[in-house]
Amino acid sequence: MVDSQQTERYYQDNPVARYVVLIVVCISSFLTPVSLSGSFVAVPAISEDLHVSAVYASWIPAAFLLSNLLMMLPAGRLADQHGRKRIFLIGGVLFSIGSLIAGFAQTIELLLFSRVIQGISSAMFFTTGMAIITSVFQQGRGAALGWLVASIYLGLTCGPLLGGWVTEQFGWQAVFWFPLPLVIIVLMLAGLTMKGEWRSAQADRLDLVGTLYMAIGMIGVFVGLSMLPDLKATIGLVIGAVFIGIFIHHCYTVPSPLVRLNLVLGNRPFSRALAASIMVYASNYGLIFLLSLYLQYNRGMTPTTAGQVLMVQAIVMTLLAPLAGRLSDRYRPRLLATLGCLAMVAGLALLVVTVGPATPIWIILLCLMAFGVGFGLFSTPNTNSVLGSVPPERLGMSSALLNLSRLLGQMLGTAVITLLMSLMIGQAKITPEHYTDLMEVVRWAVGLSLIFALAATYFSKERPLAVSV
Repeated sequence: MVDSQQTERYYQDNPVARYVVLIVVCISSFLTPVSLSGSFVAVPAISEDLHVSAVYASWIPAAFLLSNLLMMLPAGRLADQHGRKRIFLIGGVLFSIGSLIAGFAQTIELLLFSRVIQGISSAMFFTTGMAIITSVFQQGRGAALGWLVASIYLGLTCGPLLGGWVTEQFGWQAVFWFPLPLVIIVLMLAGLTMKGEWRSAQADRLDLVGTLYMAIGMIGVFVGLSMLPDLKATIGLVIGAVFIGIFIHHCYTVPSPLVRLNLVLGNRPFSRALAASIMVYASNYGLIFLLSLYLQYNRGMTPTTAGQVLMVQAIVMTLLAPLAGRLSDRYRPRLLATLGCLAMVAGLALLVVTVGPATPIWIILLCLMAFGVGFGLFSTPNTNSVLGSVPPERLGMSSALLNLSRLLGQMLGTAVITLLMSLMIGQAKITPEHYTDLMEVVRWAVGLSLIFALAATYFSKERPLAVSV
């Protein structure tokens, strides 16, 4: 059953099969965030064991994000061209390989290499999983996407807690190993129960030249930001900016570009939805990583305790996302998404005026709850409004663009943290004499996150009601 139309009819006539696919994709969507957020609380232990500086420590999540971002659009194109299920399965195998290498890494260079593999495979998981759910659920799509988002947030919930406990009991290496049994289960279930295939008869071939231009540009900008104020940083930023310009020109001049920028930028509803997504994730992602360091270094918490505090945000997101998905099938998604942005603004505003070395933990928890409400109300409605309006042959790339916007936001937030770390702490390890500098990094990061959240509110509020590409 390779024909996409036959596959669509099969799932329309078999509700049990639809929910089996939903379960498989939800488990896979749980894996990446549980591994990623679990590694956050392990960063101090990794830094101590491998003797790495603050900047290198910030590259542990950054390497994952950058490789994930660079692979997102190629993964969407390959999924439309060669089959979403096939790319999904390949992503699972690669994720397993990357996790094994990470656990055995004895140097920071090998660990960062394994994070690159994990980032590439995660892009294949996320892009194809969301597109498969959208293809299978012609009705009740919002509710299905809500469960998908909830599984992601459940991974974020369990990650810090499990990561902290595993780090304390078995060492940081085990953080990268404990998701492996679930990966094996996903691969077995997908191979045995996920019937048919989804591909586009009109899919363009992968634009390798454009992919190369984008990769050089993104790497140049990100590496340059992490090295400021060194002269090499300026060179990296210039090279990155030049290649991003070349990539944009390339997308407008070739017949089958990696992304059709004229369609994306020329469509105001779609571009505003992507812009809002970028700003939302920029406001939160790097900050959560930094709060993990703050709780352990400045507040003296163990990895497990820090994980318990950080999981509050993800718990709220997990509980709210399915409800927001159902509501987005009945009410205007733009309204729900904008309310989510406002909740994040409220939480960040409170953190701006209260964060310090002795901030009451209940205030930190209250802010994290506001972040959870914000993400819970924003993510599913924003996704449903976009994917519900695109033709089936563009689901792979549309899903990739949505995930790309998430990653661009995460990379922007991480780049800000990396830049602040580089400027205020430099290449030194984070020791007690640097705790005051780390506190200053936290204050600046919270203020910049508030600006990002305000921008997200504007883009979400001002986009038109209809979205089409």
